[in-house]
Amino acid sequence: MTLTSYIILGALALFIFVGAYYFIVSLAGPKKIEEIENLISRGKYKDAIVLLNRLLEKDDRNMKAVYLLGLCHQKTGDYSNAILNYRRCTKIAKYSPETPEPEVRKRLADSQLSIGNYTEAKNEYLILTQVQPDNYENYYEVGRLFQRGGLQPKAIKFLTQSTRLNPSHSDSWCALGQAHFQMNNYQEARNALQTATQLAPSDANAHYYLGLTLRFLQDGDGALKALERALKDEDLKPRVILTRGLVMMDQKSYIQAVAEFQRALKLVEKNSDMFLQLHYMAAAAAELNRDMHTAIEHWEKLNAIKPDYRDVAQKLKQYSDFRTDDSIKDFMIASGAQFESVTRKLIENLGFSINQINMSRDTSITALVSETDAMKRANRRFYALFYLQRDLNTVSENQIREFHEQMKERGAQRGVFMTVGEFAPAAIEFAGNRPIELFDSAAIVDHVRGAMS
Repeated sequence: MTLTSYIILGALALFIFVGAYYFIVSLAGPKKIEEIENLISRGKYKDAIVLLNRLLEKDDRNMKAVYLLGLCHQKTGDYSNAILNYRRCTKIAKYSPETPEPEVRKRLADSQLSIGNYTEAKNEYLILTQVQPDNYENYYEVGRLFQRGGLQPKAIKFLTQSTRLNPSHSDSWCALGQAHFQMNNYQEARNALQTATQLAPSDANAHYYLGLTLRFLQDGDGALKALERALKDEDLKPRVILTRGLVMMDQKSYIQAVAEFQRALKLVEKNSDMFLQLHYMAAAAAELNRDMHTAIEHWEKLNAIKPDYRDVAQKLKQYSDFRTDDSIKDFMIASGAQFESVTRKLIENLGFSINQINMSRDTSITALVSETDAMKRANRRFYALFYLQRDLNTVSENQIREFHEQMKERGAQRGVFMTVGEFAPAAIEFAGNRPIELFDSAAIVDHVRGAMS
């Protein structure tokens, strides 16, 4: 044989060898993928990752291998690499029944959620609403993510679509109710949350938000019933009890409200934000009930933990005399009849005689009183309008303006306005140019003490 013949035969043999190699590889490929899938099904993700990387060294656009690699990383909690490989899938975009686009994008979105990439996750779910327009889950997830970002109108749009596609999905109704609640759409919130609780009677979160909503709709009894059902969730329990206490305050059941707040204090971490809030609300309810001993006790605990918490320091300052003087404490917690009796004596001690007296809600008294103009040595009667309030609310300019109008209507030449709280600067300025005498907490103490003796 000539040299040329040998060259031809060698080239032919090489061609046959290479062809046979790729033929064998093509047969072995599917088997290799099947073996890898078997490893994955048995939870041997690290072994599968090694084989998949070897496979991808030969063919880096093997869609199924890239997808399975992303899946293995996701299963092992390596979400960054999972995202990287799922994104490679979306770029290769050779979707098939084995690697459908919805499945790839769903896993990509879930991986984004796992590391807090909420915007990226939302974008994937938005694409999925186009890929699968009849799948309610995608609209639900988009709605929840808009809700998380505080974009309630957009959340409502997608959550509403989710309920239309699947009217029996209780989570969609619950989320929709929460979004409406955040928008102050209380009627719509109630309707959605009632549907949620009917579909899922054991959903404590739905009952909790229904209770919140009914409170703002001024249905206190309905709110308490809904909140009672939410108490079964131990994680929600402190917030549920807090809300129950607020409802009781709305109903003016202050003693029960204080008991609820104190009950919740036993369930929360000491010095936490919830702990501070519960002490504050317990003090507020006690103050409204004129149980100053309990109110001051809670304010003092707050002051020891966080001196600058809300208006606690101001409250303690305003009640400084009430914390040490028993007669002042008695005045604050006195019954309506006792309050009127003390006020009558206080008015008489100021040199007035009472013509008319009216009490409002056990917290304030208005009296038309008269005095003699001794300076003119005449028997001409001068009338004054007297007002006393025993709560700590700062007296506003509008209150003094209204008081001045009442003076005119009742023919009073002088006004006396007393409070155990303080006057706003604008209120003091307004009264300064008019015949109105103001007595704040510091100025009223001696007068109350004298009337109580």
